[in-house]
Amino acid sequence: MDSNHSVPVTSLFFEEVQLDLENNFHPRMEKLHQEISDKVEQIREEIIAKEWVKSFDGEILDVPVLGADASTVSRDYGEISTALAVGVVSSTCEEVKPKYFFQSVYGTSSETFNKVASYLRVAQELAALRYTCDSGQWVMYDGSFTSLNWDLCKFAAAMPKDDTTVEDPDFIEWELVQDIYERCLLNKDSDWFSVFGGRGGTGAEKLISISKKGISKFYSRQLKALAGITTTAFIPSDKLILGLVLKAREYTKPVTYEQVFESSHGSKVQGYGKPHTANKSLETQHQQVELTFKNMQIVNFRPWPWSSVMTIHYNKHVCELDKVLGIVQAQTKTRSIMEPMPLYLADLLSKQATSVISLYGEVNVGRYPKLFSSFRTSARR
Repeated sequence: MDSNHSVPVTSLFFEEVQLDLENNFHPRMEKLHQEISDKVEQIREEIIAKEWVKSFDGEILDVPVLGADASTVSRDYGEISTALAVGVVSSTCEEVKPKYFFQSVYGTSSETFNKVASYLRVAQELAALRYTCDSGQWVMYDGSFTSLNWDLCKFAAAMPKDDTTVEDPDFIEWELVQDIYERCLLNKDSDWFSVFGGRGGTGAEKLISISKKGISKFYSRQLKALAGITTTAFIPSDKLILGLVLKAREYTKPVTYEQVFESSHGSKVQGYGKPHTANKSLETQHQQVELTFKNMQIVNFRPWPWSSVMTIHYNKHVCELDKVLGIVQAQTKTRSIMEPMPLYLADLLSKQATSVISLYGEVNVGRYPKLFSSFRTSARR
C-alpha cells in the first residue's frame, strides 16, 4: 500500500480483521466442518452401536408450564454506576400470573462495580424459581442448574464471611448486595435451599432446566469417528454432534452430573460447587442440596423434525423421564419458535431490562448536572 496516502484508522482495523478471517478463522472452521460433516453417518452408526440413543414413544403431555428466566444490565453514566436485574416468570396457566422480580443498585463508579450485575442476576433468578416452584406447576428454567450454582459460588466468595473480612477484596461494593445475599443463601428458608433443598435430595418437584449452551463433551470425547480432532478447544460439544445425528423423538441415554463434569468446588459431587459461608448451622441444608445435584441427570432430545436438540436437566428422584420428554415435546409444537413456549415468553419479558437502564442514566443527566458533569457519551441538556 502507498505510504503517501493516509488510511483511516477504522480501515486499518478492518484490514487486520480480514487477514485474520482469511488466514486463521475460515481455514480452521473449514477443517472442523469437514472433520464433522464428512462423518455424520459414521457418528450415528457409532452412537447407535453404543446404545446411547433411544426413541421416545410416550405421551405428549399438554399441561400448564411456567417459564423462568432473568437478565441483567449495568452502565456507567459519568461517575455514577447503575446495575439492575430482573427475574421473570411466564405462565401458560390461569392459576399463576406472570411476575417480575426487579432489583437495582447504584453508586459512585469504580473498577469493581461491574461485578454487581452478575450477583443481582443470581438473586433474581432464584427469586423467580422459588415463586414458580411454590406454585405446584411444572417449571422450565432457561439455563442450567450447574451454571446457576457456579454463579452463586462466585457471589458467596465475594461476600464477607464475618463483619471484617472479604475473601474477594476487589469487590468493594459488597454492601449494596448484602441484603440480597442473605435472602439467597444465609438462612434455612433462603431461596437456594427452598428450591434445591429437601430431604433425600428431592429438591423442587416438577422443575427442569433447558440449557442453551452445549458445554458438555461427554459423548463427543468417546467417539472414534472424531479421534482425528486432537485440539481440545475444537472437540465439538455433545449438543453440536447430536444436532447432526438425532432424528425426531430420539433422545440420549440419561447421564448424571458426576459422569459429565470433571470437577467440583468444595463438594463431593462432581458438577456441584458448595457456596461457602461461615454459617455452620446450614450444613444440613448444604448436604440436602448436594444430594439433589447428585440426583440430577442430563438428556438430549429432539422433539420434532424441525426442532433443535434440547439439553434437559432434571432430578431423577422426583421427575419421570417420560413425563419430562412429553412436556418438552408439547411445548415445542410451533415451528417458527425454536425453544419451548414458556421459555420464549420468559425471554421476551426479560429483555425489557436493557431498555429500562436509560431511565437511571440518560434521563437524569439533565436533572442532576453536577453529578453527571463527567458524562460524555450522550448529549446533556
